[in-house]
Amino acid sequence: MRISALLAPLFPDLDRPLRAEDSPATVEGWDSLRQVEVVLAVEEAFAVDLGTAEIAALRSVGELVAILRRRGLQAEV
Repeated sequence: MRISALLAPLFPDLDRPLRAEDSPATVEGWDSLRQVEVVLAVEEAFAVDLGTAEIAALRSVGELVAILRRRGLQAEV
């Protein structure tokens, strides 16, 4: 599953697809509330519960993909 497509509705003002290096520091509107929405969207789409350590490590789109791949899930940016 393409994470950029999954998360695109959460960032409607972004005029390009999300990239691996994108993070709250690089995407306007990616605040703490949006971070919760990112986690919920991923958990629902992949039918997983991310752990506290995984959520804390989630600092970029690329890291999100890495977390999912470590769990054996098919994910790409």
